[in-house]
Amino acid sequence: MKDILTIPLIALRDIVLFPYAIEPLLIGRVKSVNAVCKAYNEQTDIVVVTQRDPLIDDITASNLYKIGTVGHIHNFMKLNDGTVKVLIKGLYRVSIDNISVDNDVTQALCTKLQNKVRGSKMLEGLKLALISVFESFCKHSKKLPPDALKTISNIEDASQLCDIISSYLALKVSEQQELLELVNVTKRIKKLIFIIESQTELFLVEKKIKSMVKRQVEKSQKEYYLHEQLKAINKELGNSEEQSDEIEELKHKIKSLPMSKEAHNKALQELKRLKNIPNFSQEGVVIKNYIDWLVNIPWKESKEELSMEYAEELLNKNHYGLDKIKDRILEYIAVYKRTKKVKSQILCFVGPPGVGKTSLGKSIADAMKRPFARISLGGVTDEAEIRGHRRTYVGSMPGRIIQAMKRINVTNPIIMLDEIDKLGSDPESALLEVLDPEQNSTFTDNYLEVQYDLSQIIFIATANSYEISLPLLDRMEIIELSGYTEEEKLNIAKNFIIPKQMQENGLKNNEMIITDDAIMDVIRYYTMESGVRNLERKISKILRKVVRKLVSNNSESNEVMTITQDNLKDYLGIKKYNQDIVSKEPTIGVVNGLAWTETGGDVLTIEALKIPGTGQLVTTGKLGEVMQESMKAAYSFVKSQYKILAIEEEDLSKYDIHVHVPEGAVPKDGPSAGITICTAIVSAFTCKKPRADIAMTGEITLVGKVLPIGGLREKLLAARRNGIKNILIPYDNEKDIEELPKVLKNELHIKCVKHIDEVLKKVLL
Repeated sequence: MKDILTIPLIALRDIVLFPYAIEPLLIGRVKSVNAVCKAYNEQTDIVVVTQRDPLIDDITASNLYKIGTVGHIHNFMKLNDGTVKVLIKGLYRVSIDNISVDNDVTQALCTKLQNKVRGSKMLEGLKLALISVFESFCKHSKKLPPDALKTISNIEDASQLCDIISSYLALKVSEQQELLELVNVTKRIKKLIFIIESQTELFLVEKKIKSMVKRQVEKSQKEYYLHEQLKAINKELGNSEEQSDEIEELKHKIKSLPMSKEAHNKALQELKRLKNIPNFSQEGVVIKNYIDWLVNIPWKESKEELSMEYAEELLNKNHYGLDKIKDRILEYIAVYKRTKKVKSQILCFVGPPGVGKTSLGKSIADAMKRPFARISLGGVTDEAEIRGHRRTYVGSMPGRIIQAMKRINVTNPIIMLDEIDKLGSDPESALLEVLDPEQNSTFTDNYLEVQYDLSQIIFIATANSYEISLPLLDRMEIIELSGYTEEEKLNIAKNFIIPKQMQENGLKNNEMIITDDAIMDVIRYYTMESGVRNLERKISKILRKVVRKLVSNNSESNEVMTITQDNLKDYLGIKKYNQDIVSKEPTIGVVNGLAWTETGGDVLTIEALKIPGTGQLVTTGKLGEVMQESMKAAYSFVKSQYKILAIEEEDLSKYDIHVHVPEGAVPKDGPSAGITICTAIVSAFTCKKPRADIAMTGEITLVGKVLPIGGLREKLLAARRNGIKNILIPYDNEKDIEELPKVLKNELHIKCVKHIDEVLKKVLL
């Protein structure tokens, strides 16, 4: 009949309690403390089980071994911090059938395990062998208590002998648990004999190593002694030759590289340290990684053959339009070809997404026949991302600049610093050093700890906006990439996007035709952007559907699939955008403004409403500080000129003006909506309807002057996209009209105004 009992349970993290062994334990977990207190107060035994994963705090059946030891509490002491110190003596093995929690005490349903003993003569012989190997072990081990051998000499029971000896050995938890789970005493003795003999062999090897070292060196030579001892250990482990070969290979590589004198000396110094450290140690790994970085970053530049004709041909082949920008790039290449120095300002391409900033950088690299790398700076807030991490931990590594140099493997690449306007303020000083031609020849990465020459790198930057810090802006020459007209997008699609996407999707020229009208519909009704990135995605979507039809039909006919305005819906679905989103019906207090955003131009409708109140200005629409100031300036102007504007004086005190900019979830800021806001407020007070076919942009002052704005091209493109032909712009922006595309100058009626009076006369009906 099985012995079944239910008693409190405690779990141990990194120790196994054997029967007959006495262990002092410090108990800290609440459930374990409660279990010990219950067992001690009720004078009952307690079951002790070891956890599989010591890092888990909760005591669960899945994390406990199935075999434990029932023990008796001999000493009990509760400490001030709530923990309990106990002395427990193991009694016998049990299997854990089930665990439960009762009043925050873990209880275990256990079955007592009986020792299996077979063959008394064999068992007696094994006992003697076990005692013999343990005696030999005691001679070499200095960690055992002095009376250990005396304790086991008086034990007759074979199972008890095994358990006492097991408790003396410094074994892994898994090995201890394996011994505890061996109910068969014969197998347990054999396992113990194997473990003890293995540990004795380790002691003999250690003694042999010490003996070898002692014969080779004198006692006074402590440093040399330690070095030779280390060599002997590595020799015993069998990895000394491999490490020596690797060190010799690194030494040869260091001497063959055209490193600076500083880097050369530093590499050899670290290599000398590596010789004295085992290659499997943590410090050895850190030093080895450092030397690998030093020998794998480039120390020589690539050859380049500059041809102005080739550069011009490549730029024209890869980019449509952008004549002024391509001229500036060719000038840059020509100056470099003549001087062979990278001393000019950094070119920084600023424009909305998808207008070709990154592809221009790649084209410059191809034209100059230099390797190209792109480093994204968006969201970088830690200086270590630029200057590198210090070698204080295993995972440290150089900054992004040095990492890029290792990938490219030449010292004179072209590196594009992408999204420099989104760089955090902390790494800015490090980047200033990188970009300064007077400093970057002696750039020091925190990880490398040696000077590295970055002066041969041509840096190019990109940004979506002009929100770049002044010190960085001072290092760069801004080249603005404005949005494309519909005609330019059409030509880009026909000459660049469609051929590229047909090749990527496996289509031949005689398998598909897409008409100009269909492309224009994609531009107008399925994309709303300044660049052509979404246009390329939509064309790619069309071509994928064409390929699917061709593959599904599995037809060998030469029929050409044609995409037209009529069947475009089958490929792209319903139209996403409507060019008539701007109301064409005049409405009191509703005026069309033009805005610039990081993604291009947009038509911004300003709404003003007169409501009963006390003459206050109410603003809504997630507005920035600058735009709120424009609203206050516009309202102050209206109040100061109410007689001229034919506004009743009592209206200014009896009514509030609520100015709202729709799409309230979208942040809006900037001063260029000033005249639009003023017009909307005057319309609300006078009940005159503003013309719906006019859009305007311009900053207003307190005396009604109209000040110039930026982003004119993008704003006019937005007006054209939305079908607005009449535009009012500040008089000081008249000079910018000359640089506009012909299609904008021909189609739009642009009027320049100096004062808000001119705006009101042209707009209010």
